[in-house]
Amino acid sequence: MVVDRALMQQVAEQVFPGATLEHLGTGGFASTFKVTGIDDAPFALKVVDSAQSDAERSDRELAALQRVSHANVVAYRGTGTVEHDGAAYRWLSMEFVEGAPLRSQLRDGRKWTHLEAVQLLQQLVAGAAAIWGEQTSHRDLSPNNVLIDTTGRPVIVDLGLARHLDDITITALPTPGTPGWMSPEQVGDSPTHGDWRSDQFVLGIIGYTLVVGAGPFSYNGRFEAWRAPAVQTPRAPRQLDPTVPTALSDLLMKMLARHPHRRYLQAATLLAELDRVVTALTVTEETVAPGTVPRFYLALADNVGYAMVPGVLQRVAPDGLIIEPRSPERVTTLMNLDRPASTTRLVDPMTHLARSPFAARMVFVQELPYGGADDPLTGFGAPDKRGIFCQQVLDHQLVAGVDAVMAPYFYAASGEGAWIRESLQCAITTREQLEARAPGRGGLLEPVWTTAAVAGIWLAQEDRRDELMTLLTSQPMDTLQLLVHTTQPSFATLGDLATLRGLADLLSIMREAGVPVVLSRRGPEGLLGLALGAAGWGTGPRAGQQNMTPHPEGKIDSRSGPDRVYVPQLLSRITTDTYQLLTAADPGRMALSGPYATELLARSHGLAQIGSEERYLLLQHNAQAARQQVTELAAQAVPARASHLRTVVETAQGHFAALPAMAGPGESSTFVDAWLEVL
Repeated sequence: MVVDRALMQQVAEQVFPGATLEHLGTGGFASTFKVTGIDDAPFALKVVDSAQSDAERSDRELAALQRVSHANVVAYRGTGTVEHDGAAYRWLSMEFVEGAPLRSQLRDGRKWTHLEAVQLLQQLVAGAAAIWGEQTSHRDLSPNNVLIDTTGRPVIVDLGLARHLDDITITALPTPGTPGWMSPEQVGDSPTHGDWRSDQFVLGIIGYTLVVGAGPFSYNGRFEAWRAPAVQTPRAPRQLDPTVPTALSDLLMKMLARHPHRRYLQAATLLAELDRVVTALTVTEETVAPGTVPRFYLALADNVGYAMVPGVLQRVAPDGLIIEPRSPERVTTLMNLDRPASTTRLVDPMTHLARSPFAARMVFVQELPYGGADDPLTGFGAPDKRGIFCQQVLDHQLVAGVDAVMAPYFYAASGEGAWIRESLQCAITTREQLEARAPGRGGLLEPVWTTAAVAGIWLAQEDRRDELMTLLTSQPMDTLQLLVHTTQPSFATLGDLATLRGLADLLSIMREAGVPVVLSRRGPEGLLGLALGAAGWGTGPRAGQQNMTPHPEGKIDSRSGPDRVYVPQLLSRITTDTYQLLTAADPGRMALSGPYATELLARSHGLAQIGSEERYLLLQHNAQAARQQVTELAAQAVPARASHLRTVVETAQGHFAALPAMAGPGESSTFVDAWLEVL
């Protein structure tokens, strides 16, 4: 039953004559109004219908409010009784919170980062702990009774069910609370009204929902919602989303323990654990070495004449150059390009190609004494053979004058964990050889990059991912370069949700281990990696090499295929033919910016005519546009980078929806949905 709102407003007008009243809500025993025109600041007034609720209930709320003073609990102002038409009505005045219930934000599908979710939960627990400290439990901490003010502060309201532990219950309900937001002991075979540990359980439900995006229980209807906590066992958040840190997942599961004595038994311990998780998330996100600024690496191989144009690298300003050893002469030329002084130069040894048939390997790789002439797939049976191999790779790079060394690495297909271990062992050997040859590692700023080159299944499948991360965290690293081969077209933007979630999980673990990760040979999803905590993103040398080539059976085809233009608004590369169709449909939406784009569009008649000179401008635009997005991301505070990219992706989603469907290979827009899921 709902009380008579009109009657409650008449009573409120009698309590504060001349005030302006705004109705905020009406329930089973009271109406609440916003009151202005009495004091400098508005406040809230609750009028209790004595015919619908025992006056003792309002006394409970008053007593609870009087005992508690905390920023995350609504503040008490005063109380009284007023006669109206021969009946006595109790009223309570309290702080007015300008905001909306947490329930409405959940209903609207708002997403929280892990850090945002834990910080919100931390404030709620701190406010509830102030209630608990007065030997009081709220008993109805549902999202309806949590208001989020305009600054993002959560405020616990409606202490009408609050019960002092020495009180005798007065409610007529067998299990007071809100179905779906109650503890097992409140809804079990022998339900109790619960204590502060029941509040803790409900806060665990809220925290779980914020982190996972869905509640821990499934149900249809109020009765199933009421019974769910007593009959269902939640899955750990990390099982549903591998990007959830283990410490956070464990904390929520302890709060959600079925038996009260298995939960946190001291509020101070729960608060300390929340502090630890917040610190871990903050430190993890803010200590991505080297430094906290995402780095952009430009890969150079064949078809790199555009990079030799004077001033190009100064304008694009890559943080690093990753050079493929097509020939010693080409390596020397690219190493000596005019570039910003801070640019790190590396030579990719391409040793993963050593598992390919001899004719398919690059000349440099053909010269390596790998695995024996009779069976090149046996690996190194003895440390001395591995040492000879690694020494030759190291010498080749040091002679070139690199700023950091890439250790030899090998591609691991599904089930080929031995090749991951071989790559890691080569990294250890290379570090030892570098130290022996140049104590202090020759003064190199980023001495040795360890590389893991794996099939996408190593990220997408949980058991494979666990094996991979166990290996990667087994030894110290200066930098981890991650190369991932997927079944997508090599020029398409990665949108496989399982692989992307696995990537986020790996980045989280490696940040915890203090290892910076460079995601190389990837397309625009490298930008997603940066938002998730990677230290660097290296693009493929061209659109057709943005998905790592494992170990090809035939000679590597150096042809570039159709010309593709990077469109920042779409977070993807599309063919120039598709770009023309889209600009014809909506010219303003697909406008490209920057000096290279301006000259390119002017010379090529909107990309209708692409010759060799225009192709240089196209490649220069692609590099500069990607670099610009990295710069924009780096300008954000570390915890805000995922939120920033989420906004960019949502904007891209809107662009795709407004444009004609694209039918070219790799031009699907489905990746934006996967990105939003991961973010």
